[in-house]
Amino acid sequence: MKSSVLYSTVACVLFWLGGCKEPVINEGILPLAQPTTTDADGGNWRTITLKSAADVAVPQPAAVTSDAYQKELTDIKNGLLNVNPEHNAAVNYWAAGGVNRWNQIARQLVAKYNVAPLYNEATGSFAPFDATNPFANPPYSARLYALLSVAQYDALVVAWKAKYQYNRPSLTRQGINGLIPVLDVPSYPSEDAAVAEASAQMLAFFFPKEADWIKARAAEHKQSRIWAGANVASDVKAGEELAAAVAAKAIAFAKTDRFGLARDVNNTWQTAIASAPYDVKWTSLEIPARAPMLPLGGNVKTWYDSTAIFRATAGPPPATTSPEFKQALAEVRSIADTRTREQWRIADFWADGAGTYTPPGHWNLIAEDLIRQYGQNELRAARTYALINRAMQDGGTACWYTKFKYFVPRPSQMDPAIKTATGIPNFPSYPSGHATFSAAASTVLSYLFPNEATTLKSQSDEAAMSRLFAGIHYRFDNEEGAKCGTAVGKIAVDWAKADGAQ
Repeated sequence: MKSSVLYSTVACVLFWLGGCKEPVINEGILPLAQPTTTDADGGNWRTITLKSAADVAVPQPAAVTSDAYQKELTDIKNGLLNVNPEHNAAVNYWAAGGVNRWNQIARQLVAKYNVAPLYNEATGSFAPFDATNPFANPPYSARLYALLSVAQYDALVVAWKAKYQYNRPSLTRQGINGLIPVLDVPSYPSEDAAVAEASAQMLAFFFPKEADWIKARAAEHKQSRIWAGANVASDVKAGEELAAAVAAKAIAFAKTDRFGLARDVNNTWQTAIASAPYDVKWTSLEIPARAPMLPLGGNVKTWYDSTAIFRATAGPPPATTSPEFKQALAEVRSIADTRTREQWRIADFWADGAGTYTPPGHWNLIAEDLIRQYGQNELRAARTYALINRAMQDGGTACWYTKFKYFVPRPSQMDPAIKTATGIPNFPSYPSGHATFSAAASTVLSYLFPNEATTLKSQSDEAAMSRLFAGIHYRFDNEEGAKCGTAVGKIAVDWAKADGAQ
């Protein structure tokens, strides 16, 4: 693992928050994607929102000997003679990997919208919910990353099935010397066009105010393959059309996943907290106090087996009168009073608070590094993201269910002398969301990249401990969150073992 990638990218995200019109991650010049496998059987892999790849029909392309196709080849050859520096820059940008690039764009947008509703002193209330200006908090972002990667993955499974059904040879095999290396798979339909269209539709669904900018990025991504000499126009059109059908399925799922109810507009949490089985109840520490974040987040539809997911939820926390709780609270206070430079660094590195792409986004960045390091093609990259992001969303759902079952107070509510190193999240303490998200992601990534398992476990443990170092969680919050996340991650791994990918 290259930790410098993590630090530099986080720093760049913070840079654009200072005033750029649109978010930009400046990573310098990344190497072109160099996939190590073609996965010719990918069209048979298990889909998620589709019953199978056969759910979406991809029309048969024109024969390579046809006049129409030969004209497309001629257009490509002529176009390669007229590529300008702007086109070349776009080609190189997207050739670093379309799935990774769209995941970056998603993280940028999450960071831009990860701002809690503002308080209006004139009206004495917080800004009302606005679907066009969503609060991209951790559960919201986990859902977004999951739906984005699911749409990408299902679209690519459909694309792979059509590729090997029709077997139109790559342009390289037809004598086209393009600007970039091309994966040796059939060119029809274009996998890049499928990724671009699926990603654009999903992100525009979540961030409607950004739709024009998102569509422009997608158009550039698609056109970059033609400028590069990697696809002809009919390859791109077919990829675009199949992805539109897949995205419609993913959006239909999103509209029925019950996340819209998680905000609890009727404030049923007030009744729930009164009857919660805990001796001291959580209260908002914000000034002015506000309702907790997503009180009904534990009722969101899960991606994996819901019975197994909720079996993984944490049990009762120790009562505030118990020796275990008193010891845990004393530990938080002791760390807060003597916090070392290294503890400050860890708390800050994993804080992932307002204006960042959240803990799930942090783990997507870790996944990006591994995807590039191990040379995963677009289909495998999408599978990796779809597995970890569904695990993190389901882990978050299980975590939020428990948070709003017990309403455990934050350490600084129990001891106001505790000085925190980060902002105090506006929801109950038990269990830790950071620990849950991190354990779920690291468990899945350890299965996919077994040589990295030791490093991933260390990162997950550090992410959990960062919340204790920050003074906003008890050790038992972290321990139970990690147990829950690990259990959810193992459920995702079982799904992966049966999805047909080797």
